[in-house]
Amino acid sequence: MQIYKLKVNTNRCFGCNDCVVSCPLNFNQLRKDSYLSQENAVLLVKNGVAYPIYKEGREVNCDGCGVCIEICPARAIQIECVEEV
Repeated sequence: MQIYKLKVNTNRCFGCNDCVVSCPLNFNQLRKDSYLSQENAVLLVKNGVAYPIYKEGREVNCDGCGVCIEICPARAIQIECVEEV
């Protein structure tokens, strides 16, 4: 199993929120909890810029599907494999 971490180029991101709403993991958490927060989201937009949320050992981290990369109009997101388990 691989563990992924998102990187957002804050110089390119303009906070459109497309990545947040397109992320399947965010969608599942929204369906389960009815809200997104730093505890259950993979990506959030704050102050007009998207930021990834990665915490070691957390159940909900990026699964590397790449949907956010494809949907981002600014091409501001990259995925990095941080470890293989």
